[in-house]
Amino acid sequence: MELLGRLVLVVGPSGAGKDTLIDYARDRLRADPRVHFVRRIISRPAGPGEDHEPVDTTEFDRRDREGGFSLQWHAHGLSYGIPSEIDDWLERGDVVVANGSRATLPTARRKYPQLLVVNVTAPMDVLAKRLIERGRENLESVSRRLTRGDQHLVDGADVVHIDNSGSVEVAGERLLATFVAYVGGAKK
Repeated sequence: MELLGRLVLVVGPSGAGKDTLIDYARDRLRADPRVHFVRRIISRPAGPGEDHEPVDTTEFDRRDREGGFSLQWHAHGLSYGIPSEIDDWLERGDVVVANGSRATLPTARRKYPQLLVVNVTAPMDVLAKRLIERGRENLESVSRRLTRGDQHLVDGADVVHIDNSGSVEVAGERLLATFVAYVGGAKK
């Protein structure tokens, strides 16, 4: 199967604002049927600030065994997956946008040669403040997330870096411009 479309994988440390920026772009690209924004499947209950499909660990493992994920990873004691339906969209030549993990980049680069990586960043103090404010974890868990965030260098010709330490509008418009340029380059 030849994948004609393009995958945009939005990555970055916890608290960088990936979901906020993806939501910003989704709201502005709703009318474009060639762009699909993927809901991740996560072994965590639903919560504020993140649009995902919550499943328990048993259900996640079942879907994984049955080939239900194009990409999957484990972090922070949770399982994350990008549903395999994205391959159908990519085969049609569409653009797929997903909140991914820096740890999956080697696999994603092998599987999706037209990958675009959008690395969303912010200074450590901004990340810490956001993680504490979202209230999902205790201070020890926040500290572990911040430490893990320093362990992943994201670099390469397929990477666009976006600093999200200022207003959502500034970083959102940069992300939106990246998507629009990328959609224009997708094969029809």
